[in-house]
Amino acid sequence: MPGTVTTIDRDQREGLYELVRNHLGSIEDFWIALERTKDFATAERLGLEFAEDFRLLKDIGWSEHDARESFALTMPSHDLMELLKRLHDEAAQVLIESGAEAQSSREDASTNTRFQLGYETYEKVIADLDPREAEYSR
Repeated sequence: MPGTVTTIDRDQREGLYELVRNHLGSIEDFWIALERTKDFATAERLGLEFAEDFRLLKDIGWSEHDARESFALTMPSHDLMELLKRLHDEAAQVLIESGAEAQSSREDASTNTRFQLGYETYEKVIADLDPREAEYSR
């Protein structure tokens, strides 16, 4: 299904955007792997992940706010599924950690809401791309 284009709404975009921004916050890890530790396998993996993040931002926009009501995800299906799986797993980890810390600030609650939206978007988009995968991930 390489030619499949899936569409997400503004809330789903907000969730994915938060997850991508969170992941891009670790971009220093790429430099450390490449230059300090010479861990080229990790540098390559991170480089591929960041490239996927940048590709998603091309579809959903780089700005924190975007006025569009819907967003077409034009990445090849396989790449999109890998990206969403990674972001989904990262969101789960962040949501578990924040729940354990029981942070109560308004900003943390807002961020967690966006993480939850991103987490839930995975299920919707995967079901659109490959219903078999959606059943498997439940």
